[in-house]
Amino acid sequence: MILPFSAKINGKPSYFPEKILMGLLVKKLTPEPDFNSICPRGVIIPKGDIMYNIHFDHTINHKPKYHTIREDKNDRWKVGTKIDFFINVRQKNMYRFAPVLPVVGVQEVFMTYAFNDVIEISVDEKYITDVVGFAKNDGFDKWEDFFNFFYPKIMENPEQFYKAKIIHWTDFKY
Repeated sequence: MILPFSAKINGKPSYFPEKILMGLLVKKLTPEPDFNSICPRGVIIPKGDIMYNIHFDHTINHKPKYHTIREDKNDRWKVGTKIDFFINVRQKNMYRFAPVLPVVGVQEVFMTYAFNDVIEISVDEKYITDVVGFAKNDGFDKWEDFFNFFYPKIMENPEQFYKAKIIHWTDFKY
C-alpha cells in the first residue's frame, strides 16, 4: 500500500526520504550503499532490479526516522501490510524512495493539547515522557516542528484530541 510522504512540512524541507533510509541502514534493513557508488547528487541503493537514487544533502546529519503517524479510520494498516514509500504522490514528480517493506508493528497514539507548546502523548495507553525523542523518531528535527504539524490536527477535532496509528517498518517500539 502506498505510504505518501511530504517533501516539505510547514514550508521547510522534511528530508523524510533521507531520514527513513538512514533508519533502514541503522536497523540493517537495506544493504549499506557502496560509498564508491555515491554520485555527486546522491546515493544509489540497489534492491532487486530497482535502483533508488536519493539526492542526499550531505551538509546535514540526517537522524533516522523509524515510524510515521497516520490516521487510519478504516483500519487498513496492519502488521504484514506492504509499505510502498513514495514522495510527491499523485504528482508528475512522484517517486518511490525506499524498498517495499512490511509493516512490522502498529501502535495506537493519542495526543492532546495541554498548554503553551505542550502536547501530551500516549502510545498504547502509556504516557510518553520524552516527547522530543518521540518527535525525532517521527522525523522532526525540533519539537517546534512537530508541535506546528500536529497542533492544528488536535485543534480541528471538537474534542481537541488526535487519535492515530504509529506505523513501524523497523522493530522499534514504545
